[in-house]
Amino acid sequence: MPKFKYYLFSILLLPAISFGAPDKVAKVIIMRGKVQAKTGANDSKQLKKGMWLSEGTIVKTSPKSFVKLIFIDKSQMNLGPKSQMKITAFPKKKAGIITLMKGQLRSKVTKDYMGIQNKNKSKLFIKTKTAAMGVRGTDFQVNFNPKNLTTALVTFEGAVAMAQLGDTMKNLRASQGALERMVSSDQAVMVKRGQYSGASPKQLRATTPVKINPAQLKVMEKNDGSQAKASNKSKGQGKKLGHNKKKFRNIVPPGMDAKMAANTDNSVDKVVTSAVGSSMVKRMDAEVKAEQSPTGTTPPPEGMHNRITGEMAPTAGGYVDMATALYIPPPPGSAFDPTTETYIPPPEFGGFDAGTGEYVNSTMTLTDEGTFVMKEQPLIDDGRAPASEGGDLGEPAPTGEPVMELATCFDCAPSGEIQYDEFGNPMPPPDQQYQELADEAIHDFNNDHENSLEQNIIDNRTRVKFIFNAN
Repeated sequence: MPKFKYYLFSILLLPAISFGAPDKVAKVIIMRGKVQAKTGANDSKQLKKGMWLSEGTIVKTSPKSFVKLIFIDKSQMNLGPKSQMKITAFPKKKAGIITLMKGQLRSKVTKDYMGIQNKNKSKLFIKTKTAAMGVRGTDFQVNFNPKNLTTALVTFEGAVAMAQLGDTMKNLRASQGALERMVSSDQAVMVKRGQYSGASPKQLRATTPVKINPAQLKVMEKNDGSQAKASNKSKGQGKKLGHNKKKFRNIVPPGMDAKMAANTDNSVDKVVTSAVGSSMVKRMDAEVKAEQSPTGTTPPPEGMHNRITGEMAPTAGGYVDMATALYIPPPPGSAFDPTTETYIPPPEFGGFDAGTGEYVNSTMTLTDEGTFVMKEQPLIDDGRAPASEGGDLGEPAPTGEPVMELATCFDCAPSGEIQYDEFGNPMPPPDQQYQELADEAIHDFNNDHENSLEQNIIDNRTRVKFIFNAN
């Protein structure tokens, strides 16, 4: 009898020993709206504050919903609205693996991760269908669009290594070793503060990091994903639309390098050079450049494209559209800001919501394919729809019709040099119509300048005394 009891006791314990509950790796600390957690084929539940999640859990947020998780290493992850992620792996002695399946993920990763002592190894991996990212302690945001399979990465603090996943690597089993090799290879890029890099099936590798619009960066950094999406009302109100605080009136003729016409006052540089010496200035400049890129070089603000290696860098200063995960580079002819070393997109290319940082365009919609489509515009007093603000776009296109596409040739720089398309074919130089547009722009500038001067005289707002000869 005692022997029978022993066997019965052992059988009862087997399920508990062999099929014990998975380790808890993340806790819900903030939540808004409806957020679901799925751990099995038919196991789905609504999340609540204070709940613990285990490896293998899929977290999904509804529209206007948001969840903030804290992991066992004290790292934080915020999943934005209409997003989905999976805790693929999160062991105590190895780097965790998070798969972003859709939407937006904002993460702050601690530098001292559990028992991982090697500072040169990633403390966390973020994976999408087209990119792998290795994190060593930083603050960053990832957006993934499953419709166009585009991944967008923006770093706010520290650095994130990013590598594109090719067709042969998409279906491979994710492991810490395989992901570490990818983000440490010569095909990977290091995305630092204020920079963007993207990956999509249209590219051979992740784009070389470039600076995004500085004003949008500040707003995005403040919004950890908890801010509500821009409302339709705010999208139509200019006072809530963010742009650069600096106002640029671009009179640079199309085809001319905007940097040549930029106001580059080097008086401060002369004072610094005279105070600390030219050798010290050169050394500091070299150190800054070395910190900006692991190779010590950075792409020019106008972008570049190496057709041999596949390296591409879009024009710096563009907007990041978090909905489509696309980057909107400033078009050729954009004004250049020498202070930030970025180009300023014209108003017709949109702006960003001043509360959320999301890309906003009041006249056009950006599709997942990278095409701008005209929106339906409200009628004005004379019963006519307002004309397009697209400058040389001509007459406004019918609602819903494509107007233009994002440049797929990232080396189409706003300069006078010969440019090439995505197939390596030379693009035609500016023709006579560009010169006419340039003359018209200069003429408008002169008129505005004269009108402004005349108004100052009438309003007595100038200290200059003008004496007019009656003869």
